[in-house]
Amino acid sequence: MPGQAVYENNVAVAIDGSVMPGLLHAAITSTNCFSADSYSLTFAMGGPPLTDIAIWSALANGCVEVFTGSAPGPAVTSLITGRIDSVQIDAIRGTVAMEGRDLSASMVDSYQQGDFVNQTASEIVATIANRHGLGAVVTPTSGLIGRYYGDGYTRLSTGQFSRLRSDWDLVVELARENQFDVFVEGTQLFFQPALPVPATLTPIRPGMVQSMRFNRSLVVEASATARVQSWNSQNMACYDSGVGAAAVAVAGSTSQPFLFSASNFTSAQVTQSAARFTAEINRLRTTLLVEMPWDLQIAPRSGIVLGETESMLDGLYLVDSVERFYNSTCGSRQTVRAVSASGLSGT
Repeated sequence: MPGQAVYENNVAVAIDGSVMPGLLHAAITSTNCFSADSYSLTFAMGGPPLTDIAIWSALANGCVEVFTGSAPGPAVTSLITGRIDSVQIDAIRGTVAMEGRDLSASMVDSYQQGDFVNQTASEIVATIANRHGLGAVVTPTSGLIGRYYGDGYTRLSTGQFSRLRSDWDLVVELARENQFDVFVEGTQLFFQPALPVPATLTPIRPGMVQSMRFNRSLVVEASATARVQSWNSQNMACYDSGVGAAAVAVAGSTSQPFLFSASNFTSAQVTQSAARFTAEINRLRTTLLVEMPWDLQIAPRSGIVLGETESMLDGLYLVDSVERFYNSTCGSRQTVRAVSASGLSGT
């Protein structure tokens, strides 16, 4: 964290611990969609106190941290910590634009080979986090994921025949199978159970925000379900969530199910996957888009309690993403995307 930073309109950017002057624009996107958070920044360049073109042209890489808070004082919040993906220098206008992602980017870009034999999901995630220099805040799981079979087969592998799967893809796969959340904050990778009800709830009414829009998908019906099929190489059997006892999870549906396929799932995993995919499909039924002033309590994995629309749209919404915008002359605002919690239960 920078020392005596001057926060212009409560926003500052540090590269490798040094605060960069001349911030003009900033956009920070935080998501809950198994993807990296991202940022874009624009600086003015020139003579002191600005940074000149020689310094920007020599910038090879670095760790970027965007802060917001009150100065002077310790009330500072880090919005994102990440690496630099690209720098665009406009020598005529005297500006520098920078884009990047949070520290999960190294996992997204990594396609390492290896087998995870007889390890739990949490052990595998901790191994991958440490491989990328991240602290692992991992909730322990039970049951072996990288199982070794008599014919030398491992269900979870990143060998020569699976080079298209990155380390991040692998971590996301394990999170989805365990109904976990996985995300990076600062220098920590979190792997933990998804909360059915968010720990932080923020009440919102139409009069409190600048814009409020709803998107209702009529294609996704209230009875929409998912069906999962899988061939298991060890048992030499095909499992189908829409057949036999597994069909109980999606019983009562009147619409054609959405079909998914997977490899080497057990019968129980097929049933669990069908329920998970059904919940994910129903997230598309009703979405809420809100434009409003910055509120740092509203973040991915938090909730919004919407009221006073005097309609069926009132209720609990789960925040999927927050885009925060800063302008040195116009101030700040944020756009929040949330999904209706009622849709997740299929009601």
